[in-house]
Amino acid sequence: MMTRILILLLLAVVTQPVTAQTRLPFQKKRITLKSPPTYQKRIVRYDSKTGEPIYYDPKPRVVPLDVKSGKYGLRWIGYDGQEKTIVYQRPDAIDAEISASVSRTATGQYIYVYKIKNLPSSGQHLSGFALQTFSPNVRPIPIGDGYVGRMSNNEEMRDGNWIYFGTSNFGTDIGPGRNIELKLISSSQPGLVECRITGGIVKMIGVGEEPPQELENVLPGYKVWPSGLTIGPVDYLKSLSSSERAKYLLDRIPQFLKLGWMTGVAFQAYRQSLGSGDIQQIKNRGERDLKTGKITTEVYDTIRFQ
Repeated sequence: MMTRILILLLLAVVTQPVTAQTRLPFQKKRITLKSPPTYQKRIVRYDSKTGEPIYYDPKPRVVPLDVKSGKYGLRWIGYDGQEKTIVYQRPDAIDAEISASVSRTATGQYIYVYKIKNLPSSGQHLSGFALQTFSPNVRPIPIGDGYVGRMSNNEEMRDGNWIYFGTSNFGTDIGPGRNIELKLISSSQPGLVECRITGGIVKMIGVGEEPPQELENVLPGYKVWPSGLTIGPVDYLKSLSSSERAKYLLDRIPQFLKLGWMTGVAFQAYRQSLGSGDIQQIKNRGERDLKTGKITTEVYDTIRFQ
């Protein structure tokens, strides 16, 4: 009886469909918030007789309030001698993953759909999503009363044209265990692009005076936003030859594999076909591989629209 059970279990394992790996979630940088190691004393007033400045020690420091949700207190001694606290919520106390798919309209436009899952392990709500594009023609679709528009240039997101959805208009609705779906339309076909998210409360509430500059300087800014890869509008793909398109895909399928978008078996087969410049062969098998879980929609849509 035991032998028969083992044989049945083995057959069940062998006949299970080979599915893509677990998606890689947004990645975080390990940045620790610390009190400023050095700082300047503040001028509290000027001596009425000599006119010389009188200094005091503001004692600026960063105090953890709730590490799970990323809340810290920026504390210092104010001009009135009383302790001040501004609550700062770092934007990376969030665990999330993204999936994307693309369809095409009768007029040739591409509709991009992004589903962001705020995972149950997350410590805060989703408050924003930033997407890299390489296209002059991108129209994000607003959701509710949320803000949608182009991002200003910054050191972390300087390549391409970045689109931003959200800020605090997402509210606390997209908390841990919740999802949101975002869309945009473009005339450019899909390619591999970067994306970032931000969580928690974006704005800090003031206390009537500015904190010491050294406290503001320890805040990580954009570089702490969790980052990932997805598919988005890439305009230059339309000008590539067939062999150049095959090379583009060949160079990126190792990333597809790492991201959990394809199985090792599919990776080997696609690498072999693309190595010989044969895109049509993988286009022919793409729909079947999607249905059997060997590739995700990101791989399927990137290939079929080449």
